[in-house]
Amino acid sequence: MHNGHSESVALPGHAGYLAWIAQTGMALTQCRTAGDALDVIAARLGAAPFLLRGYVILAEDDTLRIRRVVSFGRAPMLPVALSLSSGLCGAAIAQKRVIASLTSGIAPASWERTLATDASLICAPFIGGAASGVIVAALPDGANDDAEISSCLQAAAALVGATLNRAAECEAQLQQRMRQIDQAHTERLALVGRLTAALAHEINNPLQAIANTLYLLQHRPLNDEKRQRYLIMAQQETERVIASVRRMLDLYRSSGQGKRPVALHRILDQALLQADDVLRERAIDLRRDFAPDDPRVPGFAGHLRYACYNLILNAVYAMPRGGRLTIRTYRQTDGAALQAVVEFADTGVPIDDADLHRLFEPDGPVRGEASGIELPLSYSIVEQHNGTLTVHRNAGEMVFRMILPAIAP
Repeated sequence: MHNGHSESVALPGHAGYLAWIAQTGMALTQCRTAGDALDVIAARLGAAPFLLRGYVILAEDDTLRIRRVVSFGRAPMLPVALSLSSGLCGAAIAQKRVIASLTSGIAPASWERTLATDASLICAPFIGGAASGVIVAALPDGANDDAEISSCLQAAAALVGATLNRAAECEAQLQQRMRQIDQAHTERLALVGRLTAALAHEINNPLQAIANTLYLLQHRPLNDEKRQRYLIMAQQETERVIASVRRMLDLYRSSGQGKRPVALHRILDQALLQADDVLRERAIDLRRDFAPDDPRVPGFAGHLRYACYNLILNAVYAMPRGGRLTIRTYRQTDGAALQAVVEFADTGVPIDDADLHRLFEPDGPVRGEASGIELPLSYSIVEQHNGTLTVHRNAGEMVFRMILPAIAP
């Protein structure tokens, strides 16, 4: 057992002193902060019959000014920021060894003389949690040169140093965890913001169409045929808004169920079935290039199906006169992490390389007849699943690559 000093810790041989050290060590194991450790060691020192009074002091490393002090045995108050650069305590910290007033030949500081009041002093330094400190205690009469007491204080200092190191590690882990929580919270807020912007963008156009239709119905003389046609248009646009909101609600509800293993090919088949009518209407040449086995990923089935459906729609709307859509799946590794990859490659309207990164923004460029909402929604959903969605051009095709963490087969 050591407290970071080169000097080894010599344990006392007195049975009562050994028991006191053991009990002190047990008490310090319950401490989680530096403040708790100082309070506990001060309480243990105050209860020790072989000590009169004293302090447990934490000092600033560069100036040796007191950062925190806890007294025991009715020691007089010490001002915070008092310097330990001179006197017994300063020497003990500088020399990293136990120093006794009667044998050191070092002149005590004025506050150390006040603490002693005709008694001898022992100073035991410690280092822990990137901080220096010292235990200084006045001894009772007859204990002027008691090696057993010196060993006790040295062992106590070593215990304090070890406890402070552990508390510093716990504090660092807690701060790291808090940073992770803050980062996750920030990412979630960003996700909510993107989804909100996407929803607003998606329902704005039909709402504008409804408003224009209602204006015409109110302010223009229309025959029955036109009036009926406008009413049908308003109803269709209203149904579009309802469908958009319902999809968002479905995403919200399914997210409360928790992520589960999802078969990726099954998700793609369901998305393709959902888009079957528009694929046939546009005469899209659909090609499946699926992996031999069905990769599984942890996720929300409804979310992933909707993301794939939107990526299919993005491709279809970019090919108003027909074209080819190839969907391929495969596995890959990133270090030790297994990943499932889905690529949607189409021969539709290309986007300039300079604008590729803006495709996933709600106000980014739009391909062909797309509404502009498909890609931002898919991006947000993939991000929610700890995956990535990217796009690049390859041999006349626009390739959207979705990478998700995979479950080992």
